[in-house]
Amino acid sequence: MHTGWSKHWRIALRLELGLLGLSLLIPSQAWAHGVEASYQAIPTFQIEARYDTGEPLASAQVTVFAPTDPTRPWQEGQTDAAGRFVLQPDPELRGLWQVRIRQAGHGVLLNVPVGDLESGTAGISSSSPSFGPLQRGVMAACVIWGCLATALFFSTPRRATPSTRSEFTSPALEHD
Repeated sequence: MHTGWSKHWRIALRLELGLLGLSLLIPSQAWAHGVEASYQAIPTFQIEARYDTGEPLASAQVTVFAPTDPTRPWQEGQTDAAGRFVLQPDPELRGLWQVRIRQAGHGVLLNVPVGDLESGTAGISSSSPSFGPLQRGVMAACVIWGCLATALFFSTPRRATPSTRSEFTSPALEHD
């Protein structure tokens, strides 16, 4: 009786394995949920700020001024770890948008054209701020002061330094 029971188990095991293999071959409906995405075509500008060394201005303060009111910030934020900031200006406000990026005393001012200002350029026109009249005057005064100070330094007469006699001079030269 023992041998019959084990034979019965072998047949049941083969039948179950066969059904399992057959069920794997039959396609079944996947149980998943759908994902939807949408987009809106709005012009954006990705601004990237870096030091002269190539290091990004991470977490730098960004202030955006609209062309209609250049005194009041339109948007404020900060750059990410890679020094990037995404500007999404109002397309109805055409003109030059000013973007000021500052960090630890360093900064830059960008003029971003929105609208039909510069139809031939794509992206951002980067411009460093020009020097104002006060800065130009201070720089000119520094250059003039440096030139005068250098000329006066080299034109002053030098005091003669007393010559030191060597202790190893020969006594014969002293009796001349």
